[in-house]
Amino acid sequence: MVKMLRQGFGRLCLLFVITSTAAASEITMLRAVVSDSNTPPYAIFDESGALSAGLSKDILDALSQVSQLNIQYLDLPRARIESWLETGQADIACFLNPDWVAEPSLYLWSPPLFATQQLFIRRADSPPIKGLADLAGKRVGTTRGFTYPELEQVFALGDVIRDDANSLQRNLKRLEQGRLDVVMSVDLSYYFFINNGGPGHFNADPIWSTPPSVYCAISRFHPELAVRLIAGLNTLLESKFISRQLRRYLGETAGLVN
Repeated sequence: MVKMLRQGFGRLCLLFVITSTAAASEITMLRAVVSDSNTPPYAIFDESGALSAGLSKDILDALSQVSQLNIQYLDLPRARIESWLETGQADIACFLNPDWVAEPSLYLWSPPLFATQQLFIRRADSPPIKGLADLAGKRVGTTRGFTYPELEQVFALGDVIRDDANSLQRNLKRLEQGRLDVVMSVDLSYYFFINNGGPGHFNADPIWSTPPSVYCAISRFHPELAVRLIAGLNTLLESKFISRQLRRYLGETAGLVN
């Protein structure tokens, strides 16, 4: 009886492996989320609203090639990304961090792609931001749907006023008009903006915390696909492809990238 049970279990395991392998081989499409809340150069959209360029497209196009997959881009609001990954409606979303999502254990995580420094952008004639005390009572321009771990408590208490917009450009315009005191940005987006004709009458102060790394969050819905994607991202990192793309977008500030 024991021998028969073992034989039956062995056949079941073999069937599972064959079925899983067949299912993995049938997956030909990579469904990648790139939201329009990702500022240039993370994502660049054309006049029709289609993703046309940017670091996200560079990385995900290269990932689809090394993983031998076709790619479909999904433009979702930031608030819907997590639920689509959880339910298997999307396969991957990049430039996230486990600290920025509600339940990080619900996803698989890639190796770190690179570190990104949060910046306080202010008018050049205003005093520098060196700590939380310098933000007291100020209106801070933030991106809708994004999390700012270092400031969440003061936002919740009302000591600092969070004021959302859909884009960095919109926030910087409001800062220029005096409708905001400070704008939150990341180094890559801000320096790309400045290097491509943005006004130079702002100053940038780095936030006091260690620059966090960004990752790709990968759906657990198709484990075999997830293995292929993590392997592909490792290939892109080992070849320095991502570092080269970062330097290309930073231009004259490329020395800021490690």
